[in-house]
Amino acid sequence: MRENILIAVIDYPQSTLTTDPMQKVRVEEISLIMREPHAFEFVQKYGLHGFLIYKPEEPEHIWLNVQILRNLGFPPPESVVTKYKSADFLKVSNWKSLLLKIEQDPEKSGQIRLKTLKNHFRKFSYKAIQLADRSLIFALEESVQNIIQQLSYGIAGAVNSEEISQMKKRFELKRLFIEQAPSAIAMFDNNLKYIAVSKRWLKDYNIENLDVIGKSHYEIFPEIGENWKRIHQECLSGAIHSMDEECFVRADGTTNWITWEVRPWYNSENRIGGIIMHTADITEIKNSQTENYRKQELMEKVLESVEVGIVACDAKGNLTLFNQATKDWHGLPARPVPKEELSRHYGLYNAEGTRALKPEEIPLIKALNSGTISNELIKIRPVNGEEVTVSVNGVQLFDHEGKLDGAVVAMHNINHRIKAEEKLRISEQTFRGSFEHAAIGMAILDIEGNWLKVNKSLCNIIGYTEKELKKLSFQDITHPDDLHTDLNLLNELVADERKYYHMEKRYFHKDGSIVFINLAVSLVRDHHGAPLHFVSQITDITKEKIASQQLKQTLGELESIFNSSTQVSIISTDSEGRIISFNKGAEKMLGYSQKEVSQQLNITSIHLNSELEEFSNRLFAEAEIYELPEFLERISTSKDFKNKDWTYVRKNGSELPVQLAITSITENNENKGFLFMAIDITNLKLVEEELSNVMLITQEQNARLKNFAHIVSHNLRSHSSNIGMLLDLSMRDYPELKNNEIFSHLTNASGNLSETIEHLNEVTLINTAVEINLEAVNLYKSVENIKHSITAIAATQGVKIRNNISEDKNVLGVPAYIDSILLNFMTNAVKYSSSHRESYVALTAEKQDDGFVKIDIEDNGLGIDLKKHGRKLFGMYKTFHNHKDSRGIGLFITKNQIEALHGKIKVKSIPGQGTTFSIYLKSYEKS
Repeated sequence: MRENILIAVIDYPQSTLTTDPMQKVRVEEISLIMREPHAFEFVQKYGLHGFLIYKPEEPEHIWLNVQILRNLGFPPPESVVTKYKSADFLKVSNWKSLLLKIEQDPEKSGQIRLKTLKNHFRKFSYKAIQLADRSLIFALEESVQNIIQQLSYGIAGAVNSEEISQMKKRFELKRLFIEQAPSAIAMFDNNLKYIAVSKRWLKDYNIENLDVIGKSHYEIFPEIGENWKRIHQECLSGAIHSMDEECFVRADGTTNWITWEVRPWYNSENRIGGIIMHTADITEIKNSQTENYRKQELMEKVLESVEVGIVACDAKGNLTLFNQATKDWHGLPARPVPKEELSRHYGLYNAEGTRALKPEEIPLIKALNSGTISNELIKIRPVNGEEVTVSVNGVQLFDHEGKLDGAVVAMHNINHRIKAEEKLRISEQTFRGSFEHAAIGMAILDIEGNWLKVNKSLCNIIGYTEKELKKLSFQDITHPDDLHTDLNLLNELVADERKYYHMEKRYFHKDGSIVFINLAVSLVRDHHGAPLHFVSQITDITKEKIASQQLKQTLGELESIFNSSTQVSIISTDSEGRIISFNKGAEKMLGYSQKEVSQQLNITSIHLNSELEEFSNRLFAEAEIYELPEFLERISTSKDFKNKDWTYVRKNGSELPVQLAITSITENNENKGFLFMAIDITNLKLVEEELSNVMLITQEQNARLKNFAHIVSHNLRSHSSNIGMLLDLSMRDYPELKNNEIFSHLTNASGNLSETIEHLNEVTLINTAVEINLEAVNLYKSVENIKHSITAIAATQGVKIRNNISEDKNVLGVPAYIDSILLNFMTNAVKYSSSHRESYVALTAEKQDDGFVKIDIEDNGLGIDLKKHGRKLFGMYKTFHNHKDSRGIGLFITKNQIEALHGKIKVKSIPGQGTTFSIYLKSYEKS
């Protein structure tokens, strides 16, 4: 619905109407509108000189107040507000258009033309307000140009005294108007002297303190140039000049921009009485325009030079801005493209690059539709060029009326950031992995020394959990003797006097013990250079420290031994063989003093030349050329000469045998010299000679004893056989002797003697020619053969025999001995089985690292009390169970057979549970 509007018309300032007879009418008008308080305030502010009312119920009429009628040249009516036909004051078509426009105009302001008494139209500016009774009211403010034009023509025209009086009155009124005019206006006579001037003129030109009336314009502004003077003269001749903007330089050098109009005014004789100048200082506007232009130029340059993509669109989504960075990324200029084609045309994809964006997902369209977007990621994939990932921020744009005018987005290329973040992620993962799984202790501490993060290795080093450590500072667990040095280095680090530091220090372990560590500390700073935190690397060197202390102690002891030893000769040389050190033992052994040999004698001086030549011939080929260092190096590394017997030559020329060990002294894989350690073996040589003689005698005696044993066994066997035969013959001839007790004892004694002689002969032959008969014996087959041979006995006893030996297991031995050994142990296991449980004999074989095969023969029989019988277990004629067949010779012979094969035997047994014999024989493969 069309609004009722009040138009306020700006009249002369109230201060100029104090003597005006219409003041009473003015008061009445104001009292009329006071019935609407908001209308009264509005009229006071904008319509102090009159107002016009329009009522929609009478569209062909308007109501004008007294002031507006006076401004149009009409005599004042008696009523405050008078009703008129709108066609008498307004062009009907324009009036109707104006009413329609106001409905859509939120400002409700503009311009309107009203007809004067002389039938010409004058322009007014208006502002509007709606009254409570829904009346439509318009208000107008007359433009300055109209007023100046009235001034220039209104002064003339008087023809009689009454008119002259009225003219003077009007002139005075116009002068007062000029003084109070809100713009800069000045009135001059023909000599360019001031007649009237507005306060605004005085203020704009900074001459408020001057009395300019009656003074020449050129006197007030001596800097006025000839061009202005020419304009003034042309206007005095009837011309009218104006300029929308012009630069005016003051005498003090300041610059003003003005818009101006100069026109003549006419006197009663219709002659030019002078000129009226109207100016407006637009310096601020001009400066603002200049600044706006500069900002616009700067903005355009910035938009074209920044590496930020800027894209804008209007309210319909049509592109309006597409800066250079955006063109470079897309490889395309901006051109009209439907929303549905934007993604395809410009290569717009989601952040993962897996699909093109839908129209509503495009950031620019999204900002246009929804308002603000922040840090949205998309990919730009041009037809040609590098793929770009951008972070997009956008907002809506609004016009001066608050209506949506479009949207703009800013796109930041974050390819470098993504790469940096990926590197940072990898770096952080690497650091985290290195930190958490490092073999050394690692920690992050704040500037105060409090533990922020520690790894497991550090916790293991000092015994605290991470939770416990975070309640402490490094100062709390540092040995007080090391704390001062540590803090000083830390302060130097914070002061940027060093980049890192290393030191050895001591921590207190949680259990109170001392932990020696090697500490490395560096400082991490923020982008401003301020310290953030310390990174510490802690290596536990407690073992090394203890070892170092022990080494120092050992070296001290060795040095004491070196200096005090008189029985061992210790000599060190350089790499050329020159003697460097010579201990007391060497002095005593060779007769030289330390001073006599140090750096003066060569090591060859104390050796026999013939012996050196013999050994060198063994170490080097006949045509091989060598020097002493090569000889010493080779002999020190040769196994054949390790701890070999040498001959030393004393100072007096005498010789003595020594056992000599030669060791190369190296540092960083470089030979620095040699160490010769020797002991006098003169007495040992004498003892060896004596032992050699004793061994010869012993060998001869053993040979005689063996011959004696053969002779004795042979002769005793012959005599025993004869006795046995005689007893058998007597038994045949005299059968009754069978029942003779004495004859029975004699027969048993003869049998026992024969058996004893047989055993002695067997033991004597065990070691005879064993080495000659050694061969590979398959254990599995041997056990299987014996297993079959004693099957009947095992079945009778109810014993199961388990052969768990692999078929490829071979030992080095004499087959008859191996069979005898296995038969003896297996038959004993069957013979002494338990009748109280299901019995078994189990055999296994396992190859050992030392080249032997371990054969285990395990049973669950009666067992042997080793505490009682262990020492005599393998003795001759020793029995441990009351068995009718026990003779006490089997284990004795078996042990001898095993030892003859260079083996050994062990036994484990528990009475009532069983026995395990472990036999160790040489492996055939190893041999």
